[in-house]
Amino acid sequence: MMFYFTSENIFSFNSGTEFSQAKRTRLFNLHGQKAVYVTRNYNNNLHQGAKQLALTDDEVLNMYDYFQKAVHLPRKKMNVRFTSVIPKRDYQLQGVDPNYSLIKYQGRTLARVNIAPLSVGLVGNIDYYDSFGNTTATDYWDWRGFKSSTQYYHPDGQPSVQRFYSPMGDLMLEIIRMNISGKLFPTMYKLFNYRGRNWRFDSENDLFVFFMNELLAQQPGSTIINDRPNMAELIARTSGAAKKFQYLHDVHTVDASNPIHGKLMPVLEPLFKTYAAAFDGVILPTIDQKRDLSRRFPKITFYQALDTFIGQTQKSVSPKILHRVLYFGRLSEEKRPEQAIRAFSIVKDAIPDATLEFCGYPSSAEFLAKLKKQIRDADLENSILFHDYVTGQARDQVLNRAEIVLQSSTGEGFSMSVLEAMSHGLPAVVYDVNYGPRTFIRNGQNGYLIKNGNFAELAESVIKILKDPAVWKTLSIGAYQTAQAFNSEQVWQLWQNTGIIKEAR
Repeated sequence: MMFYFTSENIFSFNSGTEFSQAKRTRLFNLHGQKAVYVTRNYNNNLHQGAKQLALTDDEVLNMYDYFQKAVHLPRKKMNVRFTSVIPKRDYQLQGVDPNYSLIKYQGRTLARVNIAPLSVGLVGNIDYYDSFGNTTATDYWDWRGFKSSTQYYHPDGQPSVQRFYSPMGDLMLEIIRMNISGKLFPTMYKLFNYRGRNWRFDSENDLFVFFMNELLAQQPGSTIINDRPNMAELIARTSGAAKKFQYLHDVHTVDASNPIHGKLMPVLEPLFKTYAAAFDGVILPTIDQKRDLSRRFPKITFYQALDTFIGQTQKSVSPKILHRVLYFGRLSEEKRPEQAIRAFSIVKDAIPDATLEFCGYPSSAEFLAKLKKQIRDADLENSILFHDYVTGQARDQVLNRAEIVLQSSTGEGFSMSVLEAMSHGLPAVVYDVNYGPRTFIRNGQNGYLIKNGNFAELAESVIKILKDPAVWKTLSIGAYQTAQAFNSEQVWQLWQNTGIIKEAR
């Protein structure tokens, strides 16, 4: 019996949803319950991303990998200078910079080899050109070292057929596109020689439903927990699962302060209004959200179980940057980083050497530009810095050098990022919003909960902590202790208490 945790992808920049899904996968396997992080979308760098999420090949399964017979494949690094796909005797390989090289023949550029992200000299994809310089095709190389797919193009640049190969080079899958109102759209997914015959599907979603049904037939009695609400319809259409659940990682209303009568998040409307009967329940990270949704939808069964755990608290071995404040998470409208900037402006007046570091990816380039303009207008350019999206040890370094974590969201499902920061001893100063932080932040013990939207009070609490080392030490110890209470044993017990695991078995 297996638990399948379904989602779209593992991205280059993952949100809390992907991190939570990965942590749950690891939690279940750690405690002897087999679980797999299942993804739908094609991604030639998926296994690189899985490694960043600390997932093994046994813990992740992609639909395209499955049909390409590329599951449990050992990695073979394919260096651009040693790959046999480029005959060096006939063609010249010209390195331009660390990001790409050109393939030339008698002075004409035939192709461009783009280096795989986060690698040195490894093939990522190869763009091929015609005699006019138009791109005719792109070969995508799997991070594990084989040509995984070829995307062909029409003369006007629109995508044509796309083919997917096994590691041995056999054609396994093909996407056909047709012209609809002047644009080309996928209209057929053709699966070759699967179980002795060819198959045709109208869409990627239809193929995914078929894929899930195949998995469920191979593992009778298995359970699905879907992590992406926009895939609720697909999971509802699957057959053969013993149980199906939807996990909600975020607040369920547009106005997080009005959970009973407020407008549902648009992405959740199909789940609650159309497909709820196809699921055995909905899982929430907090008791409070479970209570609110139970009142709003009394006919649906709701469960509470955390979507994360803390492996171990990490005491910094390197000195902290004095008066460093950290904003740790995605930069987007609902997270209100602009309020963190307004609060920090007050902090800066009281503590001139204070600095604020943003660590997280922006929702858009336009939103990031808006934040940077706000910083320029406030004359804070020398005191506020932006750090790239990081994982693993690089993330730990960012957390270890800060003294406080700040959050200014309109609402949170659980706020894994704040708990992660607390596991590094950072006191948390956050707005008191639905739902997560108020379940583990205790005023004067591990941080402060601030009235929603009161950035002046947010600043006041930060100043209080930074100016008094004794206060900081007390709150830091409390932050460590709070994080330790969310260890894997405690979180696993919560999952057992739901009955979901027992029912599945």
